[in-house]
Amino acid sequence: MSSDISVRDQIFSTYDSLYDAEKKVADYLISHPTEAIEMSVSELASHCEASQATIVRFCKKIGCKGFHQLKIKLAGEQRQQEEQVISSEITLEHMEQSINNIMVSKVEELKATFHNFHPGELREIIDLILKAGTIEFAAMGDTIPIALDGAYKFNQLGLRAVSSTIWESQEAFARTLRKGDLFFAISASGASKRLMKMTEIAKENQVMTVAITNQSKSPLAELCDYVLLTATREHIFHDQVSFTRMAAMSVIDTLFLFLFSTKWDSFEHVAVHEQSVAEEKL
Repeated sequence: MSSDISVRDQIFSTYDSLYDAEKKVADYLISHPTEAIEMSVSELASHCEASQATIVRFCKKIGCKGFHQLKIKLAGEQRQQEEQVISSEITLEHMEQSINNIMVSKVEELKATFHNFHPGELREIIDLILKAGTIEFAAMGDTIPIALDGAYKFNQLGLRAVSSTIWESQEAFARTLRKGDLFFAISASGASKRLMKMTEIAKENQVMTVAITNQSKSPLAELCDYVLLTATREHIFHDQVSFTRMAAMSVIDTLFLFLFSTKWDSFEHVAVHEQSVAEEKL
């Protein structure tokens, strides 16, 4: 993860791990960053209906030494941001503005995800993929399509990659992985018990593990050897909901493109695949 991650991105990546009182602080800072810059600790505490101790604890959880440093970072980021007209409203009555709100949120989400990439760690993951005997993508629920897409794209490149829509099959395959293989665990929350168990199985077999998750301090992120941190902006529109999968899909696409440009026989494998698919088209 990039060391200069913004306050806003840090808030989103740690949001689910915050206590309720700390979430009030997070919600206020997301909605009123300009006003917060001008406040004292006691004033912010009053606006958030939280204690000053909660403010200090919150600042440390998002990587700041205290409220003063948080304000300095917020002020710097505010100066760099382009002004955009956006609200949390999504209604059929105001269709044009709602479309713009969603668009701005999605663009910001993708920008933040790419900003989170650490070039050195990304290079190490790509090297592990190229050397891996077998690569497994595991996910639960509505994140499963991303795992399937990862396996499909890697197969196109001539890499041996697997996934499944059935979690029992995912776990069973994880037990067959050995040292030199690679395990990807994809989870927005990073708190799936089943994915945690699969990751533990892989690690017991000396398999390197990579988490793709929204939550930098989640149990899954802390367990895996590498973390590709995605960004989410869904809390802007719906409290306690984080359902976007666009950012995680962009991580898969990024790995695919780097691998395609690096693996010497990628073009040949993709060409064979495309020819096979073309035979089914009218």
